[in-house]
Amino acid sequence: MKINPGFAKLTSDQIRKVREMEEQLNVIIVATERVPVLSDLSREELRALHEAEKRMGLILVAYRKE
Repeated sequence: MKINPGFAKLTSDQIRKVREMEEQLNVIIVATERVPVLSDLSREELRALHEAEKRMGLILVAYRKE
C-alpha cells in the first residue's frame, strides 16, 4: 500500500534550493515525483473523512491510488 503521493527524493543541493525558495516566497513547498491526483469522494466518504479529521485533529487529503 502506498502511503504518500510520491514525495520526491531530493539531493542535498535540491533541498537547499527548495529551502531558499521557501524563504524567498514565505511558503512551504512540497516536492513530489509526479502530480498527485485527488480522489473523487462521494458525499458520504467526504463526510467520513471530515469526521476523522475532527476526531484526530488533523487535515487529511485523499489521493487516488494508482
